[in-house]
Amino acid sequence: EHKAPLVFQATSMEKTVRETTGGAKSIGLFGSIMLLTNSLAGPVISLMPSLAHDAGWLSMLIVMVFLGVVSIGCSWMLLYAMRKYPGNAQLEVRVEFSDLSRHYFHAVLHAVAVASLLGYLALTLVSYIVQTAQVFDHASLGMFGCAYGVGVYPHFGGACGTDTKSDTPFGDDVVLPLSFLAIGMLCAPMAWVNLDDNVILQWIAVIGFFGLCALWCWCMASSPRFPHGADLPVSTTSVSSWWNLFGVSLFNFALAPTLPSWVNEKAPEVPAFPAIVTSLCIVIVLYTLIGIVGALAYDDWSHGNLFTKFSQSKSPLLQATVDIYPIIQNLTTIPVLSILIKYNLLQLGWTGPKASMALGFAVPWMLGLVFYKGNGFETVCEVGGLVFSSMVNFVIPGALFCMAYREHGDYARVASTDAASPSTDAWSPSTDAASP
Repeated sequence: EHKAPLVFQATSMEKTVRETTGGAKSIGLFGSIMLLTNSLAGPVISLMPSLAHDAGWLSMLIVMVFLGVVSIGCSWMLLYAMRKYPGNAQLEVRVEFSDLSRHYFHAVLHAVAVASLLGYLALTLVSYIVQTAQVFDHASLGMFGCAYGVGVYPHFGGACGTDTKSDTPFGDDVVLPLSFLAIGMLCAPMAWVNLDDNVILQWIAVIGFFGLCALWCWCMASSPRFPHGADLPVSTTSVSSWWNLFGVSLFNFALAPTLPSWVNEKAPEVPAFPAIVTSLCIVIVLYTLIGIVGALAYDDWSHGNLFTKFSQSKSPLLQATVDIYPIIQNLTTIPVLSILIKYNLLQLGWTGPKASMALGFAVPWMLGLVFYKGNGFETVCEVGGLVFSSMVNFVIPGALFCMAYREHGDYARVASTDAASPSTDAWSPSTDAASP
């Protein structure tokens, strides 16, 4: 029987970390749906109308459904690899994404997988920070006539952003906006606790997100310009439009980094399949709907995104939702992403709890300063989606499945056994990790 080489052997320190890291197995079914949905429902929703406008409504629908189906398959493969991890047939051992990489991959592949995971989490965190800071600064500009910050380049010192047509009031200047400090102070307390401690915030975020999506669609559909009509194509032959649509949409199907941590803290009786499929369906429907309705309501997407349109509208209600959205969605996800970075760094044994949390906060915040200016948010989403998200959410789960299958090679037998006597988890790839 072939055994994948265990290049990295767990030290006694790492075993101790594994036993003490994280929260209890207490997240229920609906709490799981809220957590996964909020993890999927990222800030790229503001880019969906411009993508639909450029690529066409049918192109968007095809890409969203395709990525959703592929994401379900990749989630299954990741769960299979988790169950094949030694002693984890019933998912009773805490196994993070980095643990799977260390167990199944050689040193070089393990390094690539970990770099992709941490790079993806960091860039995703940057996208949340940047979008939230931009919204806060535009709100400050609207209320006080100025967005405040500290200029770094080309001018150093106090900065007052007044640009209403750019994604950021500071234009292309490199600035440390005060909004960054506000976001850090709001998110830090929940980032220092465990994943299961954040579930109540996920409930608030998803319910609020439903309400905002309904309100946005109603307001946009009530606009005198809706629908501006024939300008929205069915599809496009532009390679760049398809490329941008595919790359940005990948950010909406980022289950793999969250999946192991959620499995480690979900209640044993919670089935994985209904929670995952329900969450993906929610995101596909809402994001496609916002993209198509938004593209029909506005016809100029050469500058700014959906939230820029709302901020510049004459509707106080729409302007208010731009400020509300990052509070109920982004600010509840930033701590979760920091916790995922912390969990994986701890499992790797590289840092202690405080250092792991500091890295999960400090590095993304510094990157956020670089990408805050101009179209930095769109750049983060495109680069992070095409490079890191594709690796972490699609390529690596498939590779982990292949290595787990190669190590055990018993799926056909297990599938027939499961069909005869299904386990508690209706989507279990296997319940016998030790069988040859």
